[in-house]
Amino acid sequence: MSKKITAHTSGIGEQAGVVLFSQWNEICRLQALVLSRGDTDSIHDLRVASRRMRATIGLFAPFIAGKAVRKVSKELRRVTRKLGRLRNVDEAMIYVAALPGSLPDLAGKLRTARVLEMKAVAAVLKTFPRQDMDRVIREAVAALAVIPSADETLPVYLSETSIQRYQAVYDLLLPATDPESAETRHALRIAIKKWRYLLETLGQVCRQDYSAALETLKGYQTLLGSLNDLAEFGNLCDTLRIPDSEKEALYAALARDTGTYLARFIETAASQPPQYTYLP
Repeated sequence: MSKKITAHTSGIGEQAGVVLFSQWNEICRLQALVLSRGDTDSIHDLRVASRRMRATIGLFAPFIAGKAVRKVSKELRRVTRKLGRLRNVDEAMIYVAALPGSLPDLAGKLRTARVLEMKAVAAVLKTFPRQDMDRVIREAVAALAVIPSADETLPVYLSETSIQRYQAVYDLLLPATDPESAETRHALRIAIKKWRYLLETLGQVCRQDYSAALETLKGYQTLLGSLNDLAEFGNLCDTLRIPDSEKEALYAALARDTGTYLARFIETAASQPPQYTYLP
């Protein structure tokens, strides 16, 4: 039994460092891409990459110097937030363009908003302390690499964290099916995202196949993400001056699509609830 565990966990700290540094390289690549292109796909990819790396840093925080964790998390959070505003505008533009009726004033206001948000994103990315961050990341990788292969602290911690992440999802799932519980669905979306990022990282670090569980979580994240997007579109458009006729058309579409996604979510929760996946 002990030999099997050792085989699975041998060099787990070192492999965690490899995953972390790979994520950092992806951040650097996408930073340059967003600055040169500013297209929807690269913006989305950098936002996801920054959130994924924040999740990995947070996961291994107990094994990395606290100051390094705080510095990396702070800088990545700043990027994530700015990209989030721009991404909301991009998605709103796509949504409005796909509606049956034309909403020219709203479409124009969204284009203007995108220009402003892109400037804000570019300013953050240009001042991103890449050299300092690279040094801190390398120090974190080095700290993970020296964890002894025979030390059970890290695998036990990862297993317990996985249970906690699943429990958070389990506790929120049923309450989130209440049509009036929008805040609970928002909390569930975040909990699912955290558990999904954890399983993705564990799959890479422990070389395990969590594809089935990840596919289920992705389905939930898509449904809950769509519901959140619709709410964000409404909030965004509330800040824009557009004719009442366009507001009414938009709100009607948002209400219709919210009902559709909510029904799909409730059905999925009843027929395909997430199952706990054990860490070997």
